[in-house]
Amino acid sequence: MTDSDKLRKAQLKIAKEIRRICDKHGICFFLDCGSMLGAVRHQGFIPWDDDMDIGMLDGDYQKFLRVAPAELSEEFFLDNSATNPENGLVFSKIRLKGTRYIENKSNPQAVHSEIFVDIFPYYFISDRESARKLEGMAMAVLCQAILSKSGFKVWKGENRLKRLKFIPTDILGALVPMKTLRGWVDGLYHKHRDTGRVCIHSGSCYDYWFFTVELFDEMIEMPFEGILFPVPKRYDEFLRTAYGPDYMTPPPPEKRITHQIQLLDLGPFDDKQ
Repeated sequence: MTDSDKLRKAQLKIAKEIRRICDKHGICFFLDCGSMLGAVRHQGFIPWDDDMDIGMLDGDYQKFLRVAPAELSEEFFLDNSATNPENGLVFSKIRLKGTRYIENKSNPQAVHSEIFVDIFPYYFISDRESARKLEGMAMAVLCQAILSKSGFKVWKGENRLKRLKFIPTDILGALVPMKTLRGWVDGLYHKHRDTGRVCIHSGSCYDYWFFTVELFDEMIEMPFEGILFPVPKRYDEFLRTAYGPDYMTPPPPEKRITHQIQLLDLGPFDDKQ
């Protein structure tokens, strides 16, 4: 079994725990981002991908955050800014205790660097295009400043031009207290209620990763590595928006991006087979 296989096995273990809690409490969730694409195109992980993503509409996400601390097995940890002061993200991760996973762009000194599955909330955004663009740009800048302040180097491994792009957010992160930055982000997050559109809360993708609320009204089950997980019934519309109309065609080898793992240790979960 390769390290990639072991990592994916650990991520599936986390995802099954998330599903157990959601099923018990009537929380709607779905495979998100590359995991949804992987389910549709490969019936599992994208062959060159190395993470797993879950999405929830805001109401379900907030319910999950309320019940998860008491429901999670002792093997797992809910990691977000409320449970971990070092956390530099605006979404949550469920981590597998006793493991280590460090990416090229993350903070190698972070206390919590265990293997994880991402949980992305989808929040209401303006129905007006002009407001949506301005608020999305502000949200992206603030989220990048929080990342910078938390020790993430999102530009690491990129070209010099991309490094220059993040200098303003590095400066903003250095000058503004974390509490203030988080407050501004929360203000944008809660600004709209019951509009017709929702957007992923991740720190990026704000200029295109948004959808009509109705897209998430109905879920279907789809196999992912031999396990059934929910995806929106209108997954084709989602994936066309997220990845383009030819999403079923894998990209050329030079565009198959991974997360540049620097350290992987499965600890007691290491399968030597």
